[in-house]
Amino acid sequence: MDKAPAFRIGDKVTVHSSQSGPQTLATVARFTHDNRCMELSDGSQWRADGRRQWGFRGSFYKGPVVQAEAEGDADFIAKRRAIGAIRKFANDLGMDSPLTAAQVQRILAAINAERAAAGEAEGDRD
Repeated sequence: MDKAPAFRIGDKVTVHSSQSGPQTLATVARFTHDNRCMELSDGSQWRADGRRQWGFRGSFYKGPVVQAEAEGDADFIAKRRAIGAIRKFANDLGMDSPLTAAQVQRILAAINAERAAAGEAEGDRD
């Protein structure tokens, strides 16, 4: 007798890493192997309970897990990806960059404006 999977097709889920939190948003696409394997919209395969990746051969698993999408997961993932893109951009930025001085100054102005806005928002909470 097959055990009912913890998730259903169409459920919105988040892949979580034990160290860095939410990593990826996806939906449950289908189940295979008599409902023991769950395939997500990103093509990854997991045990139907989401506790480990399908085909993992080890007695101790400390990798990512699948959980139901929680409020704030999308914002967390978007922020982390934006930070990564900004870091990569800044790492590649140098005097030999094809950007003009005016373009770099506009980027800096946008950063300063966002910092000021964030500081004002925190100051309002006091």
